[in-house]
Amino acid sequence: MPDTNKDIVLEISEIYKSFGDLKVLKGISMQVERGEVVAVIGPSGGGKSTLLRCATTLEKVDTGRIVIGGDVLCDNGSYCGKKQEKEIRSKFGLVFQNFNLFPHFSVRRNITEALIHVHNKSREEADKICDALLKKMELAEKADAYPCNLSGGQQQRVSIARALATNPEIIFFDEPTSALDPELTKGVLTVIKELAKEKMTMVIVTHEMSFARDVADRIIFMDGGVIVEEGPAYDLVTNPKQERTKAFLSDY
Repeated sequence: MPDTNKDIVLEISEIYKSFGDLKVLKGISMQVERGEVVAVIGPSGGGKSTLLRCATTLEKVDTGRIVIGGDVLCDNGSYCGKKQEKEIRSKFGLVFQNFNLFPHFSVRRNITEALIHVHNKSREEADKICDALLKKMELAEKADAYPCNLSGGQQQRVSIARALATNPEIIFFDEPTSALDPELTKGVLTVIKELAKEKMTMVIVTHEMSFARDVADRIIFMDGGVIVEEGPAYDLVTNPKQERTKAFLSDY
């Protein structure tokens, strides 16, 4: 049972997910407190991205319970109604590894489209939010540019701005720098570090071990569809307890 004295933004309990005969998640349970940064690490194929996809409704779990911002998304694999699911979606932002910007929309429209048509903001209000976020991302001059005119790092910063625009309770990042070269990676990680300082609640799937160690409050190590080990970020990276974790981190 969750600790009622804690402000839990995300609660995942005993979720299972299979694709045909392939069991990808095997009873995952985790909690994320408000203001906490949790990094999820582990080898490819360990279930990290599937965990994020299930938490953000892109995939449906077979069984288990997911609660976001106090609202029950699913319980024992049974999902809430579409209206409530839409409300729950407004509580989180999602940043993909491949940006997922609309190529035929300007940067401004990529950020304001959902604000206007889903969250019922006026165009003036949406533009104000957009301008503030682009300034924060050091992209103020790119409002009228199109994704094809931006570097990968700039596109990812627009994606982060879009995720922040709706003032979510939690943001999920699925390997946000995996498509970027080292120089562009640095800029995106700097933005995420600043969000961490501002106590933005985040779950970050990443292969950047030094980043996870230095920015996350806690690290979860996944392999084979289960959580092998979790703990304070610095402690887990520098002194892992499980042999599987030690073997994985030895490559870094």
